[in-house]
Amino acid sequence: MANQMGDASEGRPSGKGKPLNSIEHKRSKSAKTWIKKELAQQQKRFKKILQNMEDLTPKRNKWYAEFLETVSTRGTNIDGDTRAVVAKQDLPKPPRKKHRVTYEAKDLKGFDH
Repeated sequence: MANQMGDASEGRPSGKGKPLNSIEHKRSKSAKTWIKKELAQQQKRFKKILQNMEDLTPKRNKWYAEFLETVSTRGTNIDGDTRAVVAKQDLPKPPRKKHRVTYEAKDLKGFDH
């Protein structure tokens, strides 16, 4: 199977060893303008989504806490009426880093369009 460096599948002639996205494509001025506008709109949408996800953080933390409380008291359904209770010490610890639901708009910068 071909990899990202342009190597060919077994039995097929090999490429030049360049990454697959290194193919030169000619674009018209109008296409370049459209891509630039589209990227700006996408970044604006991503910022809005990111803000909505950030605003949801307290609720999300509450949902996590409720879920962990449920699995440590009532347990989870395994089969039919059989339940498995997870011991409190076996529950995962909350991560130190910030919860990340979506990629930030800054992550799109440098993305080769």
